[in-house]
Amino acid sequence: MTRQHTSTDGSGDQSDEYSDRFETIEAKAREALKHDDPTTDCDITVHAHNRDYDSDRNVTNHLIRTGEGWIAARTWSEAGGEAGLTVTDYGETLETEVLELAEDRVAEWITHGALDAIDCHETVGRPVKPFTTLVRHDSDVADDLITAWETAADHVIREQLYEGLAGWTGRTAWTEFGEEAIYLQAEQVATQFIDEHVHNDVNEDVEATVRDICREALYDVVAEHRDRQTPFMEYAAEVTLTE
Repeated sequence: MTRQHTSTDGSGDQSDEYSDRFETIEAKAREALKHDDPTTDCDITVHAHNRDYDSDRNVTNHLIRTGEGWIAARTWSEAGGEAGLTVTDYGETLETEVLELAEDRVAEWITHGALDAIDCHETVGRPVKPFTTLVRHDSDVADDLITAWETAADHVIREQLYEGLAGWTGRTAWTEFGEEAIYLQAEQVATQFIDEHVHNDVNEDVEATVRDICREALYDVVAEHRDRQTPFMEYAAEVTLTE
């Protein structure tokens, strides 16, 4: 995503023009960062300021929405108390591509949960048909779960980016939205599965177990994408800034 701030065709004029433009964008980024200091005047209109501190590299990544567009920047502390800054990207519009979840992994977790439920229910003489049906349709349920998660992720990430509430790693926007959101998506998919494939062969305990299986499968696969910088991530999307 990061643009290379050099000429691509060897033209000195174009290189100078691009360099001047980059310096202007960098100046705007410095000006925009003053917005967080109430004692300092800021000439740039800042509508949103997303950021994240990267402790491994000792830098802070910023994604700022101004009145003219978006600026991605990185800052760090230099000797003497000065703040270093570089612009990593900029553009008038923002595009997002949500994190890609592995359908086969979601299906594996669904099957694993369903088989555990079969063992538990057989032991006490309860019906296991809903769970054997879930195993047969694990790929379909996984696809529905991922679709529901992707739809929510796209909405939540964009909303929080525009409000300045998203985390920003320099390439990926992420948000901690709480387990309730994943629970609601899993509940919708589980209800759809029951309505389409199980019908009246369930009681409240079975319904709750199916929902738990769906929720845990989705949650565990999302958790596989977390790292030290995004330890509580629920939704994530790669961001591209365009002219």
